[in-house]
Amino acid sequence: MYKRRRRKTHRKRILAARYRIWKRRKGEYTVYMPTDDMIYSGGNGSGLSFYIKYAEESTPEDPVVIAKGVDENGKEFEQTIHINRISPRSATLVEMRALEAHLNVDKNGGLSSLPLVEGLEQMGLNDRGDFLRMFEKTIGDMTLLRQKEAAAYYQYSMQTYWDWWDRQK
Repeated sequence: MYKRRRRKTHRKRILAARYRIWKRRKGEYTVYMPTDDMIYSGGNGSGLSFYIKYAEESTPEDPVVIAKGVDENGKEFEQTIHINRISPRSATLVEMRALEAHLNVDKNGGLSSLPLVEGLEQMGLNDRGDFLRMFEKTIGDMTLLRQKEAAAYYQYSMQTYWDWWDRQK
């Protein structure tokens, strides 16, 4: 009985947060349909929507991508991102999506390998976060909830980013 009531309360909070995000949006939401040359196409709940392609000057030693899209305020943007310069300890959502796509991280049948933490869906274009700490928090939460498979998946994803980062140093 208590667990059922607790789940309903949690669901209500999530739905209320989603409604506030939806209500806050102004005008239209831009969606980029994937094409053959895109390595990522998507966005988040803040209104940030973008796609990522490899740049012409990209090489295996220095992979470079171009991210184009619309930020959370509806303004168009274009960023050049050097993959080898990304730090998962202080990265934007766009940088982590570029890294995720470049490394071809297993998404476990979902939309993302990135952790499910509060605030990630509200990250704007220039907001930075410590994604490795977010992974650690998500793994702890999944372990606490006895979601062993989810905890193992996020541990695997975090290890993929750690291994890549260690090779860059």
